[in-house]
Amino acid sequence: MRCMVERGWNVRCVVATAGERLHVEAVADGMTVVSEQTDVPPEPVDFVISYMCRSLVRPNLRRLARRAALNFHAAPLPEYGGWAFYNVAILEQATEFGVTCHHMDDDFDGGPLLEVRRFPICADEHTAVTLERLAQQRMIELFVDFCALAESGQELPSHPQDPAQKRYLTRSEFERLKEIPGDATPEVVDRYARAFWFPPYPGAYMVRDGQRVEVTPT
Repeated sequence: MRCMVERGWNVRCVVATAGERLHVEAVADGMTVVSEQTDVPPEPVDFVISYMCRSLVRPNLRRLARRAALNFHAAPLPEYGGWAFYNVAILEQATEFGVTCHHMDDDFDGGPLLEVRRFPICADEHTAVTLERLAQQRMIELFVDFCALAESGQELPSHPQDPAQKRYLTRSEFERLKEIPGDATPEVVDRYARAFWFPPYPGAYMVRDGQRVEVTPT
């Protein structure tokens, strides 16, 4: 949001939960802020932008966009959709990660790709926290570049996602992934611990004598 304001964009309305940083900053800047998508004024705009939003943007809101309705997702699509993208990348010892801007459709993390920006990582050196920080920085860079592209007046890229590569993990699947297999080696235990290390949220755990025991990275 700050990037758009500094570039002279007219941010017509912001949807944010009261008390969160986006809400506080938008109110401080004198913007129209609502807590529900249904409260957005039904007036056409150039872009409808979702940035790390956990809610599906409604069709009537997407239709307000004259040029594009876009989502910024802090992982590469189509293979890292849904909730567990940082975590799965570490669990699977991925050698690259990325960030995505895509056109929104009726599915979570669906719709044609505007750009996927990939970069190499060493998964063994990351926790969920550090990979999130790296991805967020790269996504800010992607957003700034999108703003420049939009201002140029050029047609925005639109490439279909490969359905054979698509993967989406729900929140319940994400929570189930946190349980460390009972026969896990110390190396695997540490990998799980790093993959779900994101204080203050509950991390990976083992079940011992019927008790849930959380594990922290070494």
